[in-house]
Amino acid sequence: MEDSNEHKKPPKELIELLEKRLYIKPIGIEIRLKEVQETIEKSITPGKKRFKELEKQLDKKFPPNTPKRGAANGITYFLFDSAFELYFIGNNSALFIELQGLLERFCIDKACEFIAVDDNAMAILIDSFSKKTLNDIAEYFQTISLWTAEEVNFAKKLTHIRNGIAHKNAKLVSKHLGDGQKKMLTSIDDITKKADAIPYIIQTIELIVKVADGEIPTYFSNPRFKGRLEAYSSIIGLILNLFCDREFISLPNPVKFTMLNRLFGKSFLLGSEELKVLLREFKTKVIEFHDLLGIEETKSKDLHKELVVIGNNIYEEMRRDLQVDGDSKVFIKPRSIEIDFDRIKRNDKN
Repeated sequence: MEDSNEHKKPPKELIELLEKRLYIKPIGIEIRLKEVQETIEKSITPGKKRFKELEKQLDKKFPPNTPKRGAANGITYFLFDSAFELYFIGNNSALFIELQGLLERFCIDKACEFIAVDDNAMAILIDSFSKKTLNDIAEYFQTISLWTAEEVNFAKKLTHIRNGIAHKNAKLVSKHLGDGQKKMLTSIDDITKKADAIPYIIQTIELIVKVADGEIPTYFSNPRFKGRLEAYSSIIGLILNLFCDREFISLPNPVKFTMLNRLFGKSFLLGSEELKVLLREFKTKVIEFHDLLGIEETKSKDLHKELVVIGNNIYEEMRRDLQVDGDSKVFIKPRSIEIDFDRIKRNDKN
């Protein structure tokens, strides 16, 4: 028969807390400080055992004397001192926060680095991404084939654990690390201490290595190369042909100026300072050339020669830009237009 007072009993985790903190242990800040100190002092021996197991698991995941291990060595050397210290003393709550913070910050910085074309763009992107979280950007790395769907889920799970710990949400921590039944704030440390933190350490290292190390598909080895190639290829033919299209030539100059700004916009963003100077010069002179074409033969011929030189310089500068990040051989130079000035002049008179 069910005890009629069963429903009046306090939750099991509350009973455990009372037994642990009140019935057995005396209360007092000085006593808690001493207990913390003793806990850390007593963590040396178990910490050494934890490290041995961690090293064993790391050797399995990142075999010694392999490129993968070299990448892991580099990442852990610069980033993981605090994480290892926390794992050694058994402070898993702080460890989960540290791991998530490392992964989040590294990924946000790398996402900006992937798409930034210069320091100014980098500063803008970092500011734009400043309020992003690992949950916001994790799927980016799946989109560019650096992470799998399972790895994205891990990053999100780590973020949920971190949020649960940081915001003292025991239910959230219990959901991802325990049985989902714990609800009391004081249960968080117990839940995290019972969790095996090694897989989280190893997975975090692996995800950072994948982002930093560049296990990046060939087509995405540098998105700046891809962006530049697309931008430059879209305008180089028009430039070498001096925009000598009947419909374009007939447009009012303000419209031409606006259209050239729009056409050159992406190349201005992605190009070197030298390329920007050349494009500005070309833009001004090609409009002037159209105005003189078929009207003042000598001046138009002189401008034509200048524009041919500028166009070739633009092409060579674009090749130099592309060579920074990839093989510029894929950037093929189109044929330049040949202009029959006498015919243009006769047509104008007609």
